[in-house]
Amino acid sequence: MATPVGWSPGGSGSVCLAFDQLRDVIESQEELIQQLRNVMVLQDENFVSKEEFQAVEKKLVEEKAAHAKTKVLLAKEEEKLQFALGEVEVLSKQLEKEKLAFEKALSNVKSRALQESSKKDQLITKCNGITCLTSGSRRSRRTTWPRCWTRSIRKPRGRVRPAAASVPGKNKMVVSFLSSGCNAQPLPSLLWWSPS
Repeated sequence: MATPVGWSPGGSGSVCLAFDQLRDVIESQEELIQQLRNVMVLQDENFVSKEEFQAVEKKLVEEKAAHAKTKVLLAKEEEKLQFALGEVEVLSKQLEKEKLAFEKALSNVKSRALQESSKKDQLITKCNGITCLTSGSRRSRRTTWPRCWTRSIRKPRGRVRPAAASVPGKNKMVVSFLSSGCNAQPLPSLLWWSPS
């Protein structure tokens, strides 16, 4: 530091000492002022204004309110989802029951269809036997009779009761023979017998 005007170097010792102390105080104050300036620069860089802070604080409050609303909506949607999952479970159980019922009904229908098919085959066999008995010439009927008899009338289901009004001519005699329970030997002669 420069010597102040009016002061002579090499003056009295107390004056020099006071001068040195004053100079040290001024230097320390200048350093302190510089440090404060640096702190102020850092504060300007790192801190925001009150208006900005209030705006950010207001925005934070709004976001918290929106978050709370979203939480409520999420809880409602979660409840709906749980309800829907329960309904899906109930419907899947009901669907399984209906599937089992359908499979059972289908099995019954298939069984009935097989029975009906078997009955149809039996009826076709009987019709073929009757056709065999009644078709062709008298001679061919005599030769095919034993084969037709064993194929078509092997196991009669019950006794046949004749209805005289509805059975004409020689068929009436066949029906009366079958209903009488006679043995099978005289039947061919009845079939080819014609009323005189």
